[in-house]
Amino acid sequence: MAELGQSCDICMNLHVTKSASVWCSECEEAICEDCEPRHRIQKATKNHKTILIEDYQELPESITNITLECEDHNQKLDFYCSIHSEPCCTRCVSEKHKDCRELKPLPEVVDGVKSSAAFSDLQDRVNDMSQAIGQMIQDKTHNKSNLEVKKKTLIAEVERVRKAFNSHLDTKQGELLSKIGETKEREGDIIDCLLSKLSKIQAKVDEIADAVMKTKQYASNFQTFMGVNKWTREIENQEKEIIASQSDQSMANVDLQIKISPILKKFEKDVSEFGKIEVNYSPRTKLVLRKDKQGQGLLVPSSQTVSKIKLSKLLSFEIPQGDLGCLITGCDEFEDGRIVFVDCIETNKRLIIMSCFGSFLKEMKFKDRPLDVTIINSNLVAVTLVDKKTISIIDVNTFNILKETHVNKRCFGITFIDGKLFVCMDDKTIQIFDLFGNVLATLSQMKFATYCSGMNNKIYYAAYDSDEIFCCNSNGRCQWSFNCGKSDYPVDIANDTSGNVFVACQNPTRSL
Repeated sequence: MAELGQSCDICMNLHVTKSASVWCSECEEAICEDCEPRHRIQKATKNHKTILIEDYQELPESITNITLECEDHNQKLDFYCSIHSEPCCTRCVSEKHKDCRELKPLPEVVDGVKSSAAFSDLQDRVNDMSQAIGQMIQDKTHNKSNLEVKKKTLIAEVERVRKAFNSHLDTKQGELLSKIGETKEREGDIIDCLLSKLSKIQAKVDEIADAVMKTKQYASNFQTFMGVNKWTREIENQEKEIIASQSDQSMANVDLQIKISPILKKFEKDVSEFGKIEVNYSPRTKLVLRKDKQGQGLLVPSSQTVSKIKLSKLLSFEIPQGDLGCLITGCDEFEDGRIVFVDCIETNKRLIIMSCFGSFLKEMKFKDRPLDVTIINSNLVAVTLVDKKTISIIDVNTFNILKETHVNKRCFGITFIDGKLFVCMDDKTIQIFDLFGNVLATLSQMKFATYCSGMNNKIYYAAYDSDEIFCCNSNGRCQWSFNCGKSDYPVDIANDTSGNVFVACQNPTRSL
């Protein structure tokens, strides 16, 4: 590994010290300006590529530690074993790889690796990951700032409730205190009336008592006799008044009590806290990264040729029929094996979910005709409603429509690739949407196609009327086309992880 101030390794072998200017990764030596011309013209090294010593020092240690020498045998690495995914020297071949049939010359394997799809995909995935992490950091930083704002909002809400509660209690307390005063005044007035009445009776009785006493002292017997009859009648009248008043409620002793509202008693006893803080974790928009299965194998891909592919039936089952049968125009498969279908027939207009064993699970009815469906993740699918000119994102667990995107033209086939929705439109275009419904790009088709698919920055579509299959790049430029054959009528299209394209034709005897 080159170090700062690295000396020329060739000169060092001659016991001369000179500063190196370039590094040869194949020789694994630092070379000075004087030795470099000889290095470029010698037969053994003239095809070696060198880099500036400063550039070499910028390489990560994990790369500079990689050498062309076998660690086990100290011999040059000349071959690459695709089976074991490792480079090997001639001794490794004879000792450990003599039965391996996938040995290739190392220069042949590494040639053009920097321009390969694998390296390009790695760069894209690294950039994708960097952007995703940056977005997550930005989201969480924003989330933290929102928590401070939320804290102030919650404190204000608590204070508002407390003030409203206090204000309400103050109002009810004032009303109760007023009722206490009013009740005391009313009962006091009743007692005053009774006291006035009793005072009159008392005065009359005192008057009779005084007359009786004076008559006894000074009146004659006749006068006394006549007075007794008169006063007896009068005292009987007063006795009747007293007896009558004793049966009246007004003679009862009055006491004031208060019964506190049971709610307030319960509040004082049972309410142990003003409120509870709940932490809600709302799912953010999922960041969709490039999947390993969409990348190509590093260095030596092991794609399967079309001639070796044999289709075999894994499962067959019947989809529940409607009153007039059904017309399946789109389907996709979840990672757990569930299969989702759209039934476009006018009397059904439904989304159907079947188990991995072919049994019916559930269905969702639409008001408008669905034409195609694609899976976004284990919970979400996107459906095109052709006549409504709408793309709907649906939660298959609840069948809630989470997002509707209205488009200008009728929309047909739909597929989900690298976090984007690709939709075949009625105007001979493929529109690319993000999950928020924003149009990211519009690609022109060579011929009108109802369905499309794609991977590795390639988009495939089948032209029904012209019996052709097209492949275009991410800018819509046609890369190649294939003529299926007259009257095959290619309709739907798909591809596997090896890059093979499969086309379903309306001609019942043909699949490509």
